[in-house]
Amino acid sequence: MFAKQIYMYNYRKTLYQNYYSTHSGKTDQSVQIQHFNQQKRYFKMEFEKHMPSNKQAAVLDIGCGTGSLLKGLQELGYSNLRGIDLSEEQVRMSKTFGVDVVEQNAAHEFLSDKKAEYDVIFAVDLIEHLGKDELIDFLSLVKSSLKPGGKAIFRTPNMDAPLASVFAFADFTHEVFLNKSSATQVMLANGFQDVEVSEGIVYIENPLKEIVRKLGWGITKFALRLQLFFSARTWDDVVFTPNIVITGKN
Repeated sequence: MFAKQIYMYNYRKTLYQNYYSTHSGKTDQSVQIQHFNQQKRYFKMEFEKHMPSNKQAAVLDIGCGTGSLLKGLQELGYSNLRGIDLSEEQVRMSKTFGVDVVEQNAAHEFLSDKKAEYDVIFAVDLIEHLGKDELIDFLSLVKSSLKPGGKAIFRTPNMDAPLASVFAFADFTHEVFLNKSSATQVMLANGFQDVEVSEGIVYIENPLKEIVRKLGWGITKFALRLQLFFSARTWDDVVFTPNIVITGKN
């Protein structure tokens, strides 16, 4: 079903064709380089703790875009890396940024014969682009492509975040929206073990602004927890950051 559905809608063909320039709006080369390097730094901060100690681990990044995560993993010492993306433009940009392990391909085609091949599979800012049936099929493909004990790592907008619509509806191609509870549910239903849903990175590189942000974020989370308390709910199963990171083992 996933193989048939991924190109069903015309809007996908239209928007993914030039996704990098139309969504990010970064056409100036110096701005593109700056954005790539910033993404790389943020990815290293966000995902290093989720990576195995074995630097030879086989890692696949699905929907890798321009390859900034892969470049960050290279700088952390990982060498057995591969990335795929639907967008010809993004794959072309990855070569410009010196990432030579990216190819243009669809997940269902690439993973169809990859059984128990990868130690880690990433899909960052991707699963929100799938319909519900597509997501179930995608998770099944990812799970079958992981080695026993291998880990899937996803990042997606968080519907429990304040002003969640700013992130969830910032991209016309978004279809599925999750919070900690629904993300845990769908991972467990697809047979993943040791499922964890944690906060995505929230960070400003300017030191002074980061101090102000931390203070404000602490106040914001306290106010949100009060709202849950007043509505007779617990905050144990709620994450407030704009993104959530979802991990699960095969």
